[in-house]
Amino acid sequence: MRLRVSLLSGLLLVAPIARAQTSDDLRIIVTGFAVAANGAERDGGVSFRATSLTIGQPSIGVFSMFDCGYFSVTIPANPFKDGATGGWRVEITPIKVIDHAVTFRLRWVRAIDKGTALSPANEDVELTLKPGESRPLDTVPVPPGAKTFDGRPCAIKAASLRVSVNLPDFDRRLIGATLWLVEKMPNGTEVHQMQSVRGVPHRPIPFFFDSKPDGENRLDFLGTLVADLEQDGIGIVLETVRARADPGQTGYQGANWFRSTVHMKPNEIVEVALRQPDEKGASPGRVFSLRIQAKQLR
Repeated sequence: MRLRVSLLSGLLLVAPIARAQTSDDLRIIVTGFAVAANGAERDGGVSFRATSLTIGQPSIGVFSMFDCGYFSVTIPANPFKDGATGGWRVEITPIKVIDHAVTFRLRWVRAIDKGTALSPANEDVELTLKPGESRPLDTVPVPPGAKTFDGRPCAIKAASLRVSVNLPDFDRRLIGATLWLVEKMPNGTEVHQMQSVRGVPHRPIPFFFDSKPDGENRLDFLGTLVADLEQDGIGIVLETVRARADPGQTGYQGANWFRSTVHMKPNEIVEVALRQPDEKGASPGRVFSLRIQAKQLR
């Protein structure tokens, strides 16, 4: 078992080691959105996904917007849709992928713009996005008098494109982890709580331990872990919260955050120290740590 010490200062940040990711981990997606009269965006149900994250390999999508902000997308050399009032050619070229942040070159041009006085627009930019982050590309108005598929008046005022980076929608890979909350007593003995959790790579997996007495108060230990499959094992980003309950309330009097990054081989046990802060009203001399064991289940 390895021991990893985490120093506490309100919010603890341990810098992760930069690691390249595989093309199976992330997706670069351009999605069409419909913009309502109140400005709210809604996914138009049509998107283009970069065919791969192979560095230097471009992927090209051809978007057409028609009628009530509807979209279609094809790849070259397919033409724009007949009757399209808006059309874009979008090119994505991955540059690098480090620690789940994707850097890519984005080139797009609005090649069709009917029914408005807007001049053609284009952009050639380098972007870096993490999973869950997005950026708008372009917006065009829906032509006056546009109708829905069933002939009703159109309630959409504009259509837009947005690029995002996301994890796979469905990931069959499964990570299993066992965690032990350990309190080391003054006489050298240990008191343990154990729980097992499961989840998919790159997504937060929550954990909660039973409350522990702390004088007249209660201590809660909770948090999340995020697993990253590596060639020689598993990387874990572990965030643990030590919080003192507010008696008679649903919240907390105060909390401390611990954040650690550990790298372990399958079935190896790693220990992260949760050092006792100097807090008014806290029981002195209490020493807590968190042990973790993780492996890929499938």
